[in-house]
Amino acid sequence: MHAGVPVPSRIESMLRARWSDLDPEAPAILNVLQGSDAPLIWHKHSSFFDHLREVWAMLCNWEQPRDVCRLGLLHSAYSNSFVSMNCFDPVRDRPVVAALVGDEAENLIYKFCSIDRQELEEIVLRERTIRKEGYLMRHIHTGKPLAVSGVEAAAFVTETLADEADQRFGWQSDLEAGATEACWPGPVLPTLRLSRTSRLSRALYNSEIVDEVALPPIFECCSAVLDSNDEVAARDAYWRAISLSGFAPKTSESRKRNETQLAALQESSRRNRFLAEPHIVSAQCLLHLEQWDEAEAAATRGVRLLCAWGTQWDKRMPFNSWVNWARCLALQAAFCEWPTTHGGIESLGATLPRMRFRNLNTDRSMQGQ
Repeated sequence: MHAGVPVPSRIESMLRARWSDLDPEAPAILNVLQGSDAPLIWHKHSSFFDHLREVWAMLCNWEQPRDVCRLGLLHSAYSNSFVSMNCFDPVRDRPVVAALVGDEAENLIYKFCSIDRQELEEIVLRERTIRKEGYLMRHIHTGKPLAVSGVEAAAFVTETLADEADQRFGWQSDLEAGATEACWPGPVLPTLRLSRTSRLSRALYNSEIVDEVALPPIFECCSAVLDSNDEVAARDAYWRAISLSGFAPKTSESRKRNETQLAALQESSRRNRFLAEPHIVSAQCLLHLEQWDEAEAAATRGVRLLCAWGTQWDKRMPFNSWVNWARCLALQAAFCEWPTTHGGIESLGATLPRMRFRNLNTDRSMQGQ
């Protein structure tokens, strides 16, 4: 009996949008946030509300302390040094936010929104650690000194790891490279920010402020650094593979095209072993070639990596779509079955055997089957 690829309970809660599983008080907090302007504010590839919730869910998935997770949920709610919009007033509404998320979480949110985030990140990257004694920062609005402890700085860096992973894609990388006239959203290539993010995570690891078992499960529990040249090479190889697919009907050249894609995807995975999507796309290519065992292994590896991150690298589709597609591929590989018609592919969807009610279509609909 084929069992399918299971996911951790936290990931299933995210897929089902059962937010109370991650924090019993989350529905009340989310309800207040949803009543603010957050759902109406544009934010990179979604709304501000979606971004805040997704950063929070990632931190919950990484099993971070409740206050750090709630920092993620309201990390820009007072505005901050990177964004101009806000949901709450940093003077008038502090008691309201404290009543909502607790005093400790509100204090983290307030300080995070009051320091120069770029300055802190650059110090951490330069020193390759987080100071245990903390930092004396300057309040971005009042100019007064603002003390940030080492533990608080570690929380800010942890939040930044999730923040970066959730919102970044190729459009911002183009902006950072100087293409400030790049039209949003562009072709939605993946980000070129992961190398920098890995160096922040390594600084968190080096600081020893957070117990090793409590570190986020990305970049091999924050112990590995992704070389920037490898990051570029991996993204370029991935995009070469993506660009080869979907533009021609199945012909005698299909096998050659799939093999060319697989070579590029293998290069992508070799240059950046932290990515899920090259494995997932490889799984579909392997299914085309009827290499069932290899396809199941690739899809399963992709699911595992997605579950570790709690977000997707390729932002053309949302996280839940990537997870469920990878699980669907793994199940079809276990069945040693892959459809070769339009209708057959569109009739896919089951990610576990219990969801498979009938055979796949062979035509556009069931008519004539």
